[in-house]
Amino acid sequence: MAKKVNTTKCKIIDVALKLFGCKGYDGTSVRDIAKEADVNLASVNYHFNNKQNLYLEVFINNHALVEEDLNNLYQDGMNLEQFSVAMFEYFIANSNNLLNTFRMILNESIDFSCDSNTVSSKELGPPASNILLKLITEEVGEDVPLDGRFWAVSTLIAKITHMAIILSSSIIRERCSNLSHLNKSTQSRNIRLQCKSVLSFLRSEPHSTWDPDFKIDI
Repeated sequence: MAKKVNTTKCKIIDVALKLFGCKGYDGTSVRDIAKEADVNLASVNYHFNNKQNLYLEVFINNHALVEEDLNNLYQDGMNLEQFSVAMFEYFIANSNNLLNTFRMILNESIDFSCDSNTVSSKELGPPASNILLKLITEEVGEDVPLDGRFWAVSTLIAKITHMAIILSSSIIRERCSNLSHLNKSTQSRNIRLQCKSVLSFLRSEPHSTWDPDFKIDI
């Protein structure tokens, strides 16, 4: 949940995430958000000025909250497999939030090219990538180029989020619950195997495969 610095603003953001996720940007009006949040229309305009600013702030706020939750999930002594499975279980437990966030990411009806708000890669980058990079580096060492280690981060995040989204689908839950390869325990095992696979690949792949000038800001 959002930190209650401003209850009205947080309430608007919570409702906007749900409505933008369910109805899309074009299908959601500021009036709809104000009504469901039980605030007056002027409050939405006061805090966000317009719908596009609200949409962007909802996304950035949600990304920050997920990042904070995952940072709190990490405990000293966790290895890559343990944290990756914990991350997967977190997304399953917060499936509505995950689905709404990805629906917002896939929205193509807004032009942000002229937006005055600057957004850093840290605000939009893969969640928990700093922790995953740390754990991967502990396993393979800093001699493996950063490009390779971040490839491993991206590969694991793709696997974790993809399967969490699939298992969060109501259609999958209702129609495919009898399929063993789609249950949570099997996918937790598969994530552990994916961790082993990417680490093994990093250890065996020639360093020349990777871009020596690769840089990231996370």
